Amino acid sequence: MKQRNQLAAWFESQVATEGVAKRDTLFLLVALKVLRALSFILGYWFFAAIVHAWMVGQSLTPKADLYGLATCLILACVFQLVVNWQTSKAKLTLLNQLEHRLLQQFQRQQHALIRHHSSFYWQTLWLKHIPAVVHWHFDYRVQQMVAVTVPVFTLVAILWQNSLIGLTLLITLPVVPLFMVIVGKGAASLHRKHFIALERLGSLFVDRLAALPLIASFRVHDKQQALITNASEQLNQRTMKVVGVAFLSTTVLDFFATLAVALIAVFIGFKLLGEFSLGPDISLHVGLWILLTAPFLLTELKALGQFYHQKAEAEAAQVALQDLLSLPEQHETNNAINDSAFQQFTLDHFVMHNPTLTAHGLTLARGDKIQLHGKSGAGKSVFMEALAGQLPATHKLPTSVAMLNQDVVVLPTSLKENLTLGAVYSDDAIWHVLAQVELTEWAQKLPQELATPMGEHPPLSGGQAQRLALARMLLQQVDVWLLDEPTAHLSTSQHKLLTRIIQHVCVDKTVLWASHKPLDSAWFTQHWQVLNGEVVKGNEVNDHLPGATNEEAF
Repeated sequence: MKQRNQLAAWFESQVATEGVAKRDTLFLLVALKVLRALSFILGYWFFAAIVHAWMVGQSLTPKADLYGLATCLILACVFQLVVNWQTSKAKLTLLNQLEHRLLQQFQRQQHALIRHHSSFYWQTLWLKHIPAVVHWHFDYRVQQMVAVTVPVFTLVAILWQNSLIGLTLLITLPVVPLFMVIVGKGAASLHRKHFIALERLGSLFVDRLAALPLIASFRVHDKQQALITNASEQLNQRTMKVVGVAFLSTTVLDFFATLAVALIAVFIGFKLLGEFSLGPDISLHVGLWILLTAPFLLTELKALGQFYHQKAEAEAAQVALQDLLSLPEQHETNNAINDSAFQQFTLDHFVMHNPTLTAHGLTLARGDKIQLHGKSGAGKSVFMEALAGQLPATHKLPTSVAMLNQDVVVLPTSLKENLTLGAVYSDDAIWHVLAQVELTEWAQKLPQELATPMGEHPPLSGGQAQRLALARMLLQQVDVWLLDEPTAHLSTSQHKLLTRIIQHVCVDKTVLWASHKPLDSAWFTQHWQVLNGEVVKGNEVNDHLPGATNEEAF
């Protein structure tokens, strides 16, 4: 119950703030489904009257009953069509809203967000978690309200016609939701474990695909295959447990529904034969109508049982989405890059286990070249991401920023599209930046030059990929470059080459550069240090190593 309330409270506070997610749409769908059920119940009354006239009255069916039955069936069909149309429309709208909100978060946080999880995690979030929330809201929550409302109307109608049968159903009815709760709790737990196992298996598979050259070098194919096979078998076992519990839930509901209707049918049959004198008299008209209507007490509950797995999926989705949908907005600053001062910079520990960072009295002027020092995990990357506006902090750089890190994304499109990223640049401008990063000869040797597709396995070395990223940044004409270990995975010769190129093309740029590899200390105008959660001026590591140069310390 607590988990369910938390899920509903989270949805109302973080998701249902606009559009179709509001309760108005929910109540509309509930009303339409209830009206459809009432149309069937009224139609059953006319149908029972027609059968009674044929079998007992031995007379022709009154036209009023025929017209009434036809009208009820038409109304039920219309209500169902409207429900289907409105549900599909509302689901698509909410799905688009959630996807748009996540895209905004991805665009704003970019690498600061996606580096915390594997690509399979984000695929699961996009393809499973978002639809799970949508289906839970418009299927499970609607059916939950219908499963309460329709039995109440049905029970009142049956009590009005036969109080004894109505009281009997009233006493036995709570058994069904009781079993649903018991089975549902087990299903929710199994679903959460299943999602975790699925995510781990997917991440494991993607990781091994990326490491195929390394696996081939060490000849550990069999060991890795056995590892994946074992993980796959464990996932299969969890899947079968989830399916088994789902079948158990359906079987329990079917058993009680069938038993209830069968007992009522036996009682009505003996009552019509005159074997029982208990309770008010029953005519064929009323008896047949009760037999047709009584299943509505359990039909909607059975339908709710079919959607019960959606609640477990939505609970798993809530864990993955709640931080993404509730991240605070980025603080804005009016500082110009000519004189950016971080007098009271603060980055809070708010999500994804980022460290808390503070800074006091740092200044940044146009054209500054700053080397950022600090141990691995101290928070250098987080500080850069905050300055780029990818993480919410008290300050960010109020100008265009480009960031280059260890891993470069090369799209399977053409070389030109990889450089322009959808923007429009002339071929002369593209060749100019390729020349600046010393990739002209490589590009001219490609089969179609700028039109050559990079494909799934780009014809690039690590150093060439980094230079390709530098060419992208040069095309964008940004004011500030944030370099986060761009040569971390390169050899010494490639590191020296890329360092020389960066220093050459960044003469008129403002640069903040973090690197554990040797850099020319004289090229930088300032040195900042990330130490114990604070960004301070100076290279305090070197200060504690007497006689050590910057190149020797890093």
